[in-house]
Amino acid sequence: MSLKFKVKVPGTSANIGVGYDCLGVALDYALELEVEESEKTEFFENGEPFSIPIKDNFINEAINHTKKYLSSDIPNCRVNITKNSIPLSRGLGSSSSAIVAGILIANTFAKNELDIDKIADIAIEMEGHPDNVMPAIFGGMVLTACDEGETVYSILPTADNLCFYVMIPNFKLSTEKSRSVLPKAYSAHDAVNNIAKLGLLVDSFIKGKYDSLRFLLGDKIHQPYRFSLINDSDKIFDFSKKHNALGEYISGAGPTLISLNYDNDEFLEAMKKDLATLSDKWSIEKKTINKKGAEVYDIEEI
Repeated sequence: MSLKFKVKVPGTSANIGVGYDCLGVALDYALELEVEESEKTEFFENGEPFSIPIKDNFINEAINHTKKYLSSDIPNCRVNITKNSIPLSRGLGSSSSAIVAGILIANTFAKNELDIDKIADIAIEMEGHPDNVMPAIFGGMVLTACDEGETVYSILPTADNLCFYVMIPNFKLSTEKSRSVLPKAYSAHDAVNNIAKLGLLVDSFIKGKYDSLRFLLGDKIHQPYRFSLINDSDKIFDFSKKHNALGEYISGAGPTLISLNYDNDEFLEAMKKDLATLSDKWSIEKKTINKKGAEVYDIEEI
């Protein structure tokens, strides 16, 4: 009897203000796949051939990359993407979710040879930084330090009273372009600014006390250089402040922007109206933290 299972991975938002390349959160977006052994490896989306060529497919790349860490032979497989609500190339962890899914597929066929920390190490190796892949794996908000081959992480016990108002434009922004505008070196003042604020930002999220949230999100390492790549980002942050949000930041490498606030439908509707006045088309939706992270199910359990 061939193995059949389902993989589910959440979307993520990283670089949370001063948390550049180290702080990320899983949100209730989802990449869901049904996987089974097959004569050859093929990818589908809702039963139709997948539009991305297999050579450019991050899921397939992750499966193959993970094989070298396994003693078991991994069979060819049929992967059917049954759901993907994570917007592509928008700074919401679409590539990270695919990488994590591929690692889990290989590990499941290998009867879970790899423990969760090794899965995390492989994901960081592939992605290059931890802030998206770690919350995709573990769920919740995760702070990670990586240096000289060692990784230390903490899954933060965040409060449940915070909503992420995700604002997504109709244009994309590649991570490569977004990173290309960053300086090669920073002043000690800017580095200290981020270090001090990051500690207090984490404390704020853990305690659910948000009085100084906008100040603590005030980054000097990446956001000031990326605003020019995101049309009307200054106006959108002003809209958010006008409607009494708790704070704002660029999600990942952009172009998605996020406003943090309590559960407030009036705020959501006010932001929709203001976003509709801009030249580009922006959508906004309210998301909460996904605390489960990546999951694998036997197909019979679905």
